[in-house]
Amino acid sequence: MFAVILLPNFRLQAALRFREEMDAQPVALIDQQKPKAGVLEISESAALAGVMPGQTSPQALARCARLTILSRSLGEERSARAALLEIAAALSPEIEATADGFCTANLRGLRVIDWQALGAGVVAGLASLRLHAQMGIGPNPDLAFLAARHARPVLVVQSPAAFLANLALHELDPAPELLALLCDWGIHNLAQITSLPRGDLVDRLGPEAGRLWERAAGQMERPLRIVRAAEEFSEAFDFEHEIDTAEPVLFLLRRFLDQLALRLGNACRVAGQMTLTLPLANGSAYERTFTVPSPTADVDVLFRILHTHLDGLRLDHCATGLRLVVTPTCAERQQFQLFETPLRDPNRFGETLGRLAALVGEENVGVVEALDTHRPDSIRLRAPRFHELGNAATPADDFAVGLPLRRYRPPVAAQVRVVKHQPVGLESAGVCGAIRAVLGPYRASGGWWESDRWSTEEWDVEMEEGGLYRLARVGREWRIEGSYDEPLPGSRRGAPALVAKPSTGV
Repeated sequence: MFAVILLPNFRLQAALRFREEMDAQPVALIDQQKPKAGVLEISESAALAGVMPGQTSPQALARCARLTILSRSLGEERSARAALLEIAAALSPEIEATADGFCTANLRGLRVIDWQALGAGVVAGLASLRLHAQMGIGPNPDLAFLAARHARPVLVVQSPAAFLANLALHELDPAPELLALLCDWGIHNLAQITSLPRGDLVDRLGPEAGRLWERAAGQMERPLRIVRAAEEFSEAFDFEHEIDTAEPVLFLLRRFLDQLALRLGNACRVAGQMTLTLPLANGSAYERTFTVPSPTADVDVLFRILHTHLDGLRLDHCATGLRLVVTPTCAERQQFQLFETPLRDPNRFGETLGRLAALVGEENVGVVEALDTHRPDSIRLRAPRFHELGNAATPADDFAVGLPLRRYRPPVAAQVRVVKHQPVGLESAGVCGAIRAVLGPYRASGGWWESDRWSTEEWDVEMEEGGLYRLARVGREWRIEGSYDEPLPGSRRGAPALVAKPSTGV
C-alpha cells in the first residue's frame, strides 16, 4: 500500500499558519516576483465572494472589497514542507517529495489493521501544526494520489475498479490535445476509456494514450524517488509592515516555539541551539545564536532565553521579518559519581548570565581561562561549558601545597631601594620599611616576535615589620603584585618565612 498526504492550497496554508485572525476572512495569495501571474490561491470565503485564481489584484478587489491580499513567502513554505516530510517520515523510511504540498510514502511492510485510523492520526498531527491535510491510501502511488484528492479527510481505496469507474477523465491530468480528442469521441470518465482495447488505443493515439489507459485502470506502477527528510526545524514569518517594537516579535516567537516543540517531539529530539534572525529594513539582517545550557524541548525555557536577549536589544533599523532555526540534538542522560552534583538548573543559570550580559556587555561575561603563555595575569573570558559545571573538584592531593598569593588588581605602585642588585627597602601607599629577606629574581619574557613584547622580573620579599609580598619590575617601574598568606600553622614562631639565598647579578 501507498499513502499520499496532500495539503490543499499549500502556499496559502503556509502563509496563514501564524495568522489565525484571517481564518474566516477572504484571502488571496500573490507572488510579488511574478505579478503577471495574478492571484495564485484563494481561501474558501474568497471563492464564495467570486474571486478566482488568475485574476489580477484589482480584479479580485473589485469582486470582494473585504479581500486581503498576501504575498507568497518562500521561508514559510519551506517550514511547512519540512513539517510535512517529518510527519511522512514517521510512517515509512521510503518517502517521496512528489511536489509542493504533497508527498508519497511506501507503506510496504507496515502491519496495520485499521488504515482509516492511521490516516486520521496523520491528519490530526498536521492539524496540530496548523496544516489542513487530506490523505489517500491505495495499492499504487497514482491511486493513492487520486484518493487524497477526494478524501474528506481520509480515503482508503479497497476496490480500485469501483473507485475509478466514476472519476472524470480530467482527474488524470492528460495532455490538453489528448483530452480534447477523447472528449470529441464521447469519452468523459475513466470507465469509458478502460472499456476500449488498450492496444487499439495505442495504435491510434500513441504511447501516451496507453499510459493514460493504465492509470485509468489502476495498473500504473512506478518507483518512488526516495528522499531523506532533513532534520531542519525552522519557522519564518514576513511582516506586512516594518516592526519597531518587541511585542509582535515575542508573540510570534512563542508561536514558533509551540510548533517547533511539537515537531521536535515527533522526531524524539530536543533543542541544542537556537538561531534567531531578524531581516532589517535596510537590507541587512541581525543574527544571534543561543546555546541551550541543558538541551530541552520545554517551550517556557526556550522562550525565556529569547525573551531575556530581546529585552535589552536595540537595533538601528526596523525589522521586516523573523526567522528561528532550532538545531536538534538528543536529550542528555548523565550518570554522576557518588560525590558529583550537577547544576541545579543549568537553563536558569544560563538565563542569569544572559541578563548580566545585557547589563555589562557580552565581552564581560564568561568563564576565566588562562592563556597558553607565561605572561602573568594573561586570561580571557570564554562562554561557559555548562556540562562541565557543577562536577566535583579535583582532590586536594593533586595540588601542590604552598602559600597562596593574593594579587592586587591593579598592582600597587612602589619605590624600591636596590643594593647590590637586590631590593633592601620598600615604600608604597600601603607598605613601607626595610626588607629582611628576599628570594629571586624570577625572570620571564615573551612575545619578542610580536609588537607586544613583554618582560618582567619578580622578587619574593619579607618585611622587617612582618608580611610577605611579591615585587615586580617592568622596565624601570616597580610595583607590588600581591601578598602571601601567613605561614601555615606549626611553623616555628619568629623563624623567617623566607631564607635569603645568593642571587645572580642583574
